Amino acid sequence: MHKIKKRFSAEERRKQILRSAIRVFAQSNYRAARVADIAAETGISEATIYKYFPSKKAIFLEILTYMSERIIILWEREYETEPDALKALRAMGKTYYERMTNHPEELKVHFQAVSEVNDSDIAERLRLDHERYVQFIAKVLEKGVRQGTIRSDRDIYTMAWLVNGIGILMNMVKLLSFDTVFNETIIPQIIDHLIESVMA
Repeated sequence: MHKIKKRFSAEERRKQILRSAIRVFAQSNYRAARVADIAAETGISEATIYKYFPSKKAIFLEILTYMSERIIILWEREYETEPDALKALRAMGKTYYERMTNHPEELKVHFQAVSEVNDSDIAERLRLDHERYVQFIAKVLEKGVRQGTIRSDRDIYTMAWLVNGIGILMNMVKLLSFDTVFNETIIPQIIDHLIESVMA
């Protein structure tokens, strides 16, 4: 009896390729990984990969875009469901930490991207992502200023970059396995210390 192969829609196939590429990049690195490796991990031919993506870099950039979009979607959810800006900010930090914990391969790929900033396309992608994070955090902080819970005498964007920096710290902590020092109980305390420094 022959096993019937599942037919994927174009969108499903693209997602399948991206998931496989994340695994391949995480196990190796951007420079060493080959399109042939991604094809083998996906269980398709290299020629099929090129039907969906023109190059390895195109795959890598789409992964970075996907990861940043997921973070913004999660933050939007927290922002929309929690009217209090300070509570929303805490929830965003917790959500971000959980996302990293549950997707360690994506975290590795993100740090590989940082090491590839000599490539102008990758550098621009990262720049856009972090600018987007800061813009979103600034929106939450501005709401806190309007609510009277966040100091109005501090520059909103400076504070937003500091919060973004906490996210980068969390990434490093997870990558270097400092889980006994920084864990799900300590990370909220770090966020709270930062929040307390800007509270009205």
